[in-house]
Amino acid sequence: MAQPPSGSAPRRARPAVYLHVGAAKSGTTYLQNVLWRNRDRLREQGVLYPGPDFAAHVRAAFDLRRTFFRGATDPTVRGAWRELVDAARGWPGTTIISQELFAPTRAEYVARALADLDFADVHVVFTVRDLGRQIPAHWQEDVKNRFTTSFEEFVAALSRRDWENFEVARLFWGLQDPVAVLARWGAGLPPDRVHVVTLPRPGAPRDLLWRRFCAAVGLDPGGCDPSAAFGNPSLGLAETQYVRLLNGALDERIGWHTYNDEVKLHLAQEVLTRRPSPIRTTLPAEHLPWAVERAIETVEAVRAARYRVVGDLYELIPAYERAPGPDPDEPRWPELADVGTDAITALLRRVVEGEELAAAVPGAEAAAGDRLGELAADAAELADLTGRLLHDATPLSRRAAQNVKRHPGVRRLGGAYRRIQARTGRPGGPSE
Repeated sequence: MAQPPSGSAPRRARPAVYLHVGAAKSGTTYLQNVLWRNRDRLREQGVLYPGPDFAAHVRAAFDLRRTFFRGATDPTVRGAWRELVDAARGWPGTTIISQELFAPTRAEYVARALADLDFADVHVVFTVRDLGRQIPAHWQEDVKNRFTTSFEEFVAALSRRDWENFEVARLFWGLQDPVAVLARWGAGLPPDRVHVVTLPRPGAPRDLLWRRFCAAVGLDPGGCDPSAAFGNPSLGLAETQYVRLLNGALDERIGWHTYNDEVKLHLAQEVLTRRPSPIRTTLPAEHLPWAVERAIETVEAVRAARYRVVGDLYELIPAYERAPGPDPDEPRWPELADVGTDAITALLRRVVEGEELAAAVPGAEAAAGDRLGELAADAAELADLTGRLLHDATPLSRRAAQNVKRHPGVRRLGGAYRRIQARTGRPGGPSE
């Protein structure tokens, strides 16, 4: 190996940035939780998982794509992508950015992202699961995001040749198709810097996905503790049916932020996913042939692209269910009644907790009118204090000049001067 010239500084290796861009419902929440909870340990190993909070990578994805949830805005999104880029630029080692919402980024914004990261060797990582499990999981995730599409309508749209004409299908394939996603994100990268991580079959060791992800990004899996991490569990069938019915009953007065806090995050993800013995939603047998055909095409395309694969591509072939599940669109009224009882109970408890929290605020016992009067008095006092501070902060010479101008003799002299100017026609007065 050639040695650097004597006395010259050793050449600094370029940092690496790993962009984990999807897919949704492929263990991404689990992996992101491991990374977030172990970020101090990662830093000790020279690996940065940037961002001031867990949602920083979500905001960065929306910022890069210049979009947000329909009918809603978030002022904290602007500049979020640049914050992650700047953090990576200032870190001498490896940076990992992980968010499945990067997957549908348009080609022009992908080019911008790679240009922004041109100071590093960029790698793209895509975790992917078989369509037999992914289709039901994605449908219930759509329902959690206020969709009312039935399962049959959803699957029919995915399987059509003209699927681009259907919103639910565009959203699905934009997030889930590794061939299309990596064709955009990996277009300017060497194939060995594009990594496909397959999800293990059910029954595999719990930490196998984590170990595969570590192999893709060059981490020591033993350097982090994945035991405390949690994933994004899917709703059961009856729970999904209940939320879909609820979505249809809500009107536009319930804005996205309220829906996100109360229905998606609290009711669906905190309450309904904890119900015991949920019935799993499965892909009906009549849809397996086209799903298997699509999976085989995907496997062949990924192999032909010569991407680096961690796992087994044959894990992407859907398995036939020995015991087919119930029709996802057939209402299960007894279970729905139980779900509704749990949902109403949880929401009433949340109302009571909110009232108790409000009552604990100092001064909450006062009537609203009295509180408004106190606030008005406080505002007047603040305005007076601000005026006095402004006066005291004015330079002495300026205050003296202002006081002189107020003197009656000075005002009389000024008036006389203006009258003389007016009679002589000099500048400042009318001409003769």
